[in-house]
Amino acid sequence: MATTRLLKDLPLEVLEHIVSYLPLYDRKSVSQVCRALNSVTFSRRFLKDVTLYLDTTWDRSMVDCLRTSTRRYRNIYVFSLSDTLSQYNFAFIVEMLDRFGLEVESFHCNSKLSGKQLWNVINRVPNILELIVEIDATNLKHGQSFPALRQLRHLESVNNVLQIRGLDMPKLTRLTANFGTSSDAVESIDVLRRITPQLRSLELVSKKYCSSIEELRCPKVEVLKLSGQICRGSERAVLTFFDGFKCLKDVRLDFDVKHVVLDVITQACPGIEHLHFKNHHLESDTFQLLERLKNLKTLSISGSIDYRIILKCKPLVSVTHFCFSLVILNDETRIFNGLKQMLPNVVDLTITLTAPDRQDSVLVHACQTFPHIRRLVICDAAFFLRTLTDTTFQHLRSLNRLEELKLESVLVAVEYMQPIERLKRLEFHFHSMTDGELLMLADLYPNLKYLGLSWCENVTANGVGKFRERLPDCVVQFVCVSGEFFAPMVLCHPRHLECHTR
Repeated sequence: MATTRLLKDLPLEVLEHIVSYLPLYDRKSVSQVCRALNSVTFSRRFLKDVTLYLDTTWDRSMVDCLRTSTRRYRNIYVFSLSDTLSQYNFAFIVEMLDRFGLEVESFHCNSKLSGKQLWNVINRVPNILELIVEIDATNLKHGQSFPALRQLRHLESVNNVLQIRGLDMPKLTRLTANFGTSSDAVESIDVLRRITPQLRSLELVSKKYCSSIEELRCPKVEVLKLSGQICRGSERAVLTFFDGFKCLKDVRLDFDVKHVVLDVITQACPGIEHLHFKNHHLESDTFQLLERLKNLKTLSISGSIDYRIILKCKPLVSVTHFCFSLVILNDETRIFNGLKQMLPNVVDLTITLTAPDRQDSVLVHACQTFPHIRRLVICDAAFFLRTLTDTTFQHLRSLNRLEELKLESVLVAVEYMQPIERLKRLEFHFHSMTDGELLMLADLYPNLKYLGLSWCENVTANGVGKFRERLPDCVVQFVCVSGEFFAPMVLCHPRHLECHTR
């Protein structure tokens, strides 16, 4: 006869193993079973991917609840409707940091902080690893001293933070900086010049040209992301800046990249593995520069390409992931034939639709050019989402090796979708699924192992249950639409103090 063991008598390792499989919502339910499970569920280990959401509009009962909490929160997100934090609201934040600050590793605030407020935050989070803040530069004292951020690894300056010259960040390896004004960029150059030699990852976004960009040295940077007007200016200064990189692996250039810039980058860093760049008028010589990148795995290009150019580039045999957002002028067949010769081993394809009157043509050519892909992502660059037609899905059916299909920002009529025998993962964004359509998907894709849905108000528990009866091995997940714009809409649900960090 089997013996019965109480949950509280199970070894800690067993309880941790059980909890590790549960999403946050279920963890909260399990925590109420017994003290042992409550202790495990909200231990420091399982709070790693949980963010405490602090809303300055809360009533005091919510604050009182947190005052008695024994949970060791590691991530805090502060949300405020105002542009700056009032003294009253900031006092609430300080109180929470006094309670949880020693454990906090990530702090994010969506409102501007004054220099004094930032000092008070830093002083209460000695073990902070990630700091995402914006500073009100109105009364900022550039020489103000701050406690050393000895453990900080990632700093994101939404605006003006790098103007504080007293910041000491000896272990900083990742920097994201957004310059809203030219004065912000100019006042930040001293700190940038000091910290860029130690960085592994650098992301700069600027609405204005950074006049002293050639002074920055980034010998250790492996991940580089640039956008906006950061490189608009003296060609010599820009080339000097790019010539200072030696270890680049992942590069994203969201501006019109001139041929000479790409020449310098590919020559200085032949070990690049992931490359995205824009070019308003792609030329054959541009593609020839890519031959230097023997380890290139992901190639992403955006811009316009004329059918009259000849793609002279030798086959890039290492590239397996190709992303494109192209305006193809006239003869699409010729261009796609050139891409087929240039990229013979692509198995992962991301298409961003640009021309509304040619979307079917682009998708048809892409399917014909890369028939052996195993993963396909379709996006739409337009503000108003377009609907994929039945013609589109007829051609997707020819992708007989396709295992994953992700429809990011296009509208989909499920009745147009065609059977794809090997499909294992399917994800919809911007589509309000119904129970009936859910069952149609079960019939179309009998080997499905994962289904991700973003809009699910018309899907019922009964519908999911019937779907699971047909596909018992398939996970159905309601996913948040990616993008920072949507994050507050998800986080600020009045019933939740916590959310998963994605």
